[in-house]
Amino acid sequence: MEMTAIQSVEKNNALVALANVQPSNYNPRKNFDEASLAELSESIRQQGVLQPIGVRPIEDNRFEIVFGERRYRAALMAGLEEIPAIVMEISDETAEEMAVTENLQRKDVTPIEEANAYQKLIDSGRHDVQSLAVQFGKNENYIRTRLKFVSLIPEIAQLLEQDEITISVATEICRYGEDIQHEVYNKHLKEGIQYNSWRGMKASDVARNIERQYTTDLDRYAFDKTLCLSCPHNTNNMMLFCEGGCGNCANRTCLAEMNASYLTEKAVRLMEERPDLSLCHESHNYNETVVERLTAMGYEVVSLDYYAKAYPEQPEAPRKDDYETDEEYEHAQSEYEQDLNGYMEKCKEIRTRSEAGEITLYFRIGNNDIVLCYIKNSTLAAVGADGTPQVQTLSPVEKLEKQDKRNKEIALEKTVEDTKKQILEVDMSDRKFGQDEDKMIYFFLLPFLRREHFEAVSISEEKPAYHHLTDEEKMNIIANLTGKQKAIIRRDFLIANFKNASGSNATASLLLDFAEKHMPEELAAIKNGHNEVYEKRHQRIEEKKAVLLVQEKAKQEAEQPDEPQPEAEVHTEEIPQEEIAA
Repeated sequence: MEMTAIQSVEKNNALVALANVQPSNYNPRKNFDEASLAELSESIRQQGVLQPIGVRPIEDNRFEIVFGERRYRAALMAGLEEIPAIVMEISDETAEEMAVTENLQRKDVTPIEEANAYQKLIDSGRHDVQSLAVQFGKNENYIRTRLKFVSLIPEIAQLLEQDEITISVATEICRYGEDIQHEVYNKHLKEGIQYNSWRGMKASDVARNIERQYTTDLDRYAFDKTLCLSCPHNTNNMMLFCEGGCGNCANRTCLAEMNASYLTEKAVRLMEERPDLSLCHESHNYNETVVERLTAMGYEVVSLDYYAKAYPEQPEAPRKDDYETDEEYEHAQSEYEQDLNGYMEKCKEIRTRSEAGEITLYFRIGNNDIVLCYIKNSTLAAVGADGTPQVQTLSPVEKLEKQDKRNKEIALEKTVEDTKKQILEVDMSDRKFGQDEDKMIYFFLLPFLRREHFEAVSISEEKPAYHHLTDEEKMNIIANLTGKQKAIIRRDFLIANFKNASGSNATASLLLDFAEKHMPEELAAIKNGHNEVYEKRHQRIEEKKAVLLVQEKAKQEAEQPDEPQPEAEVHTEEIPQEEIAA
C-alpha cells in the first residue's frame, strides 16, 4: 500500500562504522540462529559483506538499521570495523514498513514473529488484511490465522516457536481466552506432564477436548443470547463446531458478567413488582457476585439454612403444529387443562398459607436464575419466654425497617473495608505516637493475658476456665489502664512468645535474659542442675578419649619396624665439579 513511497526513497551507498550502527525495534525477527550466524560470519571474514545493509540517520553520526540486521550481527562477530550500507532519509512509518516487508520475506521468520509484524502493520492504520494479502502474496485466511497468534499466551507461543506444537494446534488454542489457554498449558502441554498430555495430538482432537472440558453450554443460561449468536467465542462460530442450539461459550469472564448483569436486573425488577417479598439464597449453589451487587445496592438478601421449596411451575399449553392428528392434540389439550387446574389449586393453597403466616415467600437467587420459593415459618421460629416456639411474622413495614437496619450495617462494613485498604497508603512516619494509639496496642496484647492475672485487670475469677476475653471486656480494660496493669499485660505477651525459644536461637537468648532479671535464683538452680549432668557426661567422655588415645599409640608402635628397610635409606650422589660450575 505504501510501496510506491518506499521505492522512491533517495538512497546513498556508503561505508558506515559498525560502532555507529544500532538495531531497530521495527524488525519482526527477534531470534537469530547462532550456528547460521557463525557460518555467515566466517563467509564475511573470507569475502566481506557482499550485500549492503539498509540504514537511516537518526542523530549526529548515528544510524539505525532498516534491514540487514543478520549481516550486521555477523560482521560484528567477524571483527569488521565498517560495513557497506545504503543510507536512506526516511520517516519512522516508512522505516517500519520497509523493515517488516524486507524481513518477512525471509524463510526463517517464525509464526509468532510473522504474527507480530502483521499486527504492527495493521495497527499503523495503513494496512488491512486485504492489503497485506496482496503485498505479501498470501491469501486472506493465511493472514487472519497468523494474526490470531498474537493472542497466544507466552508459554504456548514459545511452544509454537520451538515446534513443540503444530501451527494447526496453535490455531485451535488461540480461539480461546487467556484463562482457558493457561489451563490447557498447565494441565496438558507443560513439559513433564506424563498423564493426559496433549503434545503430539491432532488439531481436531485438541479442539474437541477444549470444547468438552473448557466451554459452557449457553442453553443452561436464561439471559438474552442474541449477542452470543455472532460472538467469535461461541463454538457455533468456530469452523469445527456447528451443532445447532445456542452453542458453547469459550469466554468464561464474559459469560459470568452477562449472567450476573441479567440476574441483578431481574432481582431489581421483581422487587419493584413485589416489594412485600424478600430476596434469599441457599448456603450453597448461588451466584455470589449477584448477592454482593444487590447487597451493595441496599437490598437485603437472606441466607437460608433450610431448603426452600420452589413455587409450582405453570404448565405450557400444547401447540397444534406439534401433533400429527387432531385426536393426539385434543388428548394433550385435555391433559394440559388438568395440569393447569392442579397448578391453580396449588397456587391458591400457597397464597392462603402465606396470608395465614404459615409460610414465607422469597425470590431465591440461584447460579443461573431467580425463582419464587417458600419456606415453612416453623423452621424460622423463635423460642418464647415459656419455651414454646413462636412464629415470627413480619409486616411489610417491619420488613422495610429490618432492611433499613441492614443497609446501615452494610454502610459501616464497606467503610471499614475501604479504610483498611486506604490506611496502607497514608504516610504516618513523622506523626507522634498518641495515647489513644497506646491503648490500641494493649487491646491487641490482651489476648495473651494469663488467667491468673484476670483479677489484676478487674475481670472476675468466676469466669469458666476456657473463657477468653471478649472485645467488650478488652475495651473496658484499656479505658483505665494503670502502670502496673500495663506491665503485667506486656510481660504476659513476652512470656507467651517465649514458647518459640529453642536451642540457641535469638528467642532463647531473650528468654534467658528475661529470667536472669526476674528469677535469678530459679535460673541458677536450673543451670546448676543441667550443668552438673553435663559435667558427669563430659568426664566420662574424656576418660573414654584417654583410653582410645593410649590404644591408638600402642597400635602405631606395634606396626613400626625394628630396623629401617633399604627402601628407606637416603642415597646421595656426588655431583661432578663441571656441573657445579655450569
